[in-house]
This record gives sequence, structure tokens and C-alpha cells, in this order.
Amino acid sequence: MKTFLAAATAALLLATPALADGKIYVQLPDLSSYSGTDAEAFLTRIVTANIVSSNCEGYGVTEEDWSLLTDSADLLAYGQLKLSTDDYDDLYYKPAFDLLDEANTCEADGPGVETVLGELVDLGGSREPLPDQEAAYTEWRALMDKLEADADAAQTDAPATGKTKSK
Repeated sequence: MKTFLAAATAALLLATPALADGKIYVQLPDLSSYSGTDAEAFLTRIVTANIVSSNCEGYGVTEEDWSLLTDSADLLAYGQLKLSTDDYDDLYYKPAFDLLDEANTCEADGPGVETVLGELVDLGGSREPLPDQEAAYTEWRALMDKLEADADAAQTDAPATGKTKSK
């Protein structure tokens, strides 16, 4: 019996490696209409909402909301703006973290967290987990791999038209 339980446990663990990180997958919004400075501005707001919700008491979000924020930011950064990971971090995450050093950031930007989440839902995103998390992981991983590869391929030395090299 112990051998059977050990084998069953091992099989279960091996069958679900995609969910090992505990991430919750949600329906993502359609952000394909965003480009250029509109995409940059919305990305700034989403990243700020992520950082504020993760670091300011009273503005925390659920795991589902966190996935909606972070994955939507990735859709804009890699899919619409074709940013490299370094540019994404330098242009968006570093400034958002720097906001935490300023007095009143939580009070000023905290209420915007719900506003951004509402906008993402209005664009087709969801704050509820997808029913088949394993299938959702597979689809999400394929999408992120494609977006990141496309962004890497799009890197050029073209002059920037805004905060990023988007047009």
C-alpha cells in the first residue's frame, strides 16, 4: 500500500509541474488597440498599480488581480511596445519602485489600483481564475514565449518616438 501511495503521489507531482509556482491564471484583456504613447501611459499605470498593491498597506490585491496586472503589463511591454526585458525594467519597474521612496505615494496612487483593474476588466480581462489552470498555464506560457521572442526580434536602433522605441 505504501508503494502505491508513493507512486500515486509521484505521478500526481509529475503531472502538474506547470502549477508548481502557484500562479493563478485569469482571462487577459485585449490590449491590441494600444500603441505608442497610449500603450506607454497605460503600462506605466498598470506597473504602478502592481507595485503599489504589492507594497502599500490597504491596497493589496488577490492573486487573481495580481495576475491580471502583471500579465497585462507583459502584454503591453512585449506585445505592443516590443520592449526588451532590460528596457521594461529600466523604463517602468524601476521608476515604479522609486515611487515608494516618495512620501504619500501609497495615498496618492493606492486608489488607482482598483481603477486600473476595472479598466482591464472592461477590456475583457477577468478577476476570476480560469477553470482549467493547467491548460491556462500552457496557453499563457506559449503566448509569453511568442511575445518575448517577437519583442527580441523587433529590437532596433531606431530613434525613440516616446518613452520607448514604439511608433
